[in-house]
Amino acid sequence: MVLWTVAILMTVLFLILLALVFLRKLQFDAIHQNFLELEDEFGGRVIRNGFAVRPRYAGSYKGEEFSISITSEKTEDERRYYIAVNMQSDSQISFTIMSKDWLGKRELSPERQREAISVNNDSYLLEATNLANLSSMDIPKLENIISMMHPFAYVLIGKSRMLLERASVNIVQDSKLDALKPLLEGMYHLKLAVG
Repeated sequence: MVLWTVAILMTVLFLILLALVFLRKLQFDAIHQNFLELEDEFGGRVIRNGFAVRPRYAGSYKGEEFSISITSEKTEDERRYYIAVNMQSDSQISFTIMSKDWLGKRELSPERQREAISVNNDSYLLEATNLANLSSMDIPKLENIISMMHPFAYVLIGKSRMLLERASVNIVQDSKLDALKPLLEGMYHLKLAVG
């Protein structure tokens, strides 16, 4: 009798795990379909290395190489998904634009606060390694570009790459072409503004 109970429990656990993997695969298949729309629109290719693996996309937008991937972060309460857009850059300075909502309760050190300014009606923080670098930027132009890409968690701008991450409540809807185009357009304009 004990063996039958153990066998039934193991079978139920196996079926639950199988169902979770199947649901994950369905979600990633839907994202794959969305990335195929990007492939139709911009060329490039969808990269998927396994059965229930998150797809990635690599292509070119207005002559600029970019890639899109799905990342996740485990918090105390939930797992958050992010859409990550990576694009080439040739910026003379490195800086970060962070959403105050994304920062949440994380406090910036006093030194970092001195090297940051609030933009877009106090919704984002613009931070650079040197405050003098911020004063040389065209802030109103950057605010217009930020409005194009809003909402996003953060954008890191380095000398050769830019990375944007946007938190996603519904990863399937947020990976559709109509949702991704404003991010690509904003990243493209950001590259032009800082180049």
